[in-house]
Amino acid sequence: MNPDTLFIGSSPNHRHSPPNFVHIVLNNGAHDSVGGQATAAENESFSITRLALAAGYSHTWVCKTHEEIQTAIQTIEQNGLQGPHLVEIKICRGSRKDLGRPTRTPVQNKVDFMHFLAINGDS
Repeated sequence: MNPDTLFIGSSPNHRHSPPNFVHIVLNNGAHDSVGGQATAAENESFSITRLALAAGYSHTWVCKTHEEIQTAIQTIEQNGLQGPHLVEIKICRGSRKDLGRPTRTPVQNKVDFMHFLAINGDS
């Protein structure tokens, strides 16, 4: 993860941060898609959540299990916590052997996503 992405969800005094913003980081400790080189995030002394707090995030969680992920999201929703929030999910390296490469462009994905939001908006 590029540390600059931490500032997408945070700003001084949270003036521009949506209160319901939840930044989810899938951390496998490696550059898995380009050879699997280890990153600093592999080291237990390196803390993405401490960086997020320093960047202005209100709340952070580190999750290793399905239950911990559920707890983090439920804590945000049930307690009405104002964001931005960061949830770091520790995952294993590797991918499925049959995992293909993208066949659609980012613009096509954006259009599809916008269409999905339009037809599945607030109910």
